[in-house]
Amino acid sequence: MNILKLAVLFIFCLMLPQGVLADTKPTDKQTPATMAKADTAKPATPAKPAKKGAKKAQAPAKAKKKKPEGLVIGKNLKVGMPLAGAIKLLGIPGSISIKRGTESKLDSIAIAYANHGIVLHSLNGKKNIEALEILPQFKGRFAEGIKIGEKFTTLIEKYGVPQSMSASLAKYPAKGMYFSLKENMLVAAHIFAKNSKILSHQLYKNHR
Repeated sequence: MNILKLAVLFIFCLMLPQGVLADTKPTDKQTPATMAKADTAKPATPAKPAKKGAKKAQAPAKAKKKKPEGLVIGKNLKVGMPLAGAIKLLGIPGSISIKRGTESKLDSIAIAYANHGIVLHSLNGKKNIEALEILPQFKGRFAEGIKIGEKFTTLIEKYGVPQSMSASLAKYPAKGMYFSLKENMLVAAHIFAKNSKILSHQLYKNHR
């Protein structure tokens, strides 16, 4: 009798569609609790479209690299500064020469940089710049903003009326500054340390 029942059940199973059998597999059965959770699960909230006119997030701007300032007389290049610091700034000199003074301790060394339009002067045995000679080809500027090639009137605006002057020289001895002129244009300059005893300073002071 049991065998007959099993045979009938087997035949009944064969007659069922394959989909029904698949749905009745134990692994696919869902418990009531699982079905309840599935029914109550909230659908995912769709992303809101961006509003018209809304600004797009911009990547932070890269910091601009500052351009080298260049040579500035009275700022990164000035009398009294260590000679080694000036040489580091200017690089390998074009020439080096010895200038004789009225006595051996007043002998000086001249370090020329034709490409920069600068000559450094230092007294014998000293490690600081005693004088700066600014040549016509100098492309930098003075701390006050003056450049070689500007009109004499600009010089007066920045430094005031010179103590004395001629057609070729404007003298500011209190500042240790002597500007060479040509047709009322600044063409060169000499700047000396305060109370400098270098020979060229004495010559400029006595120049008329």
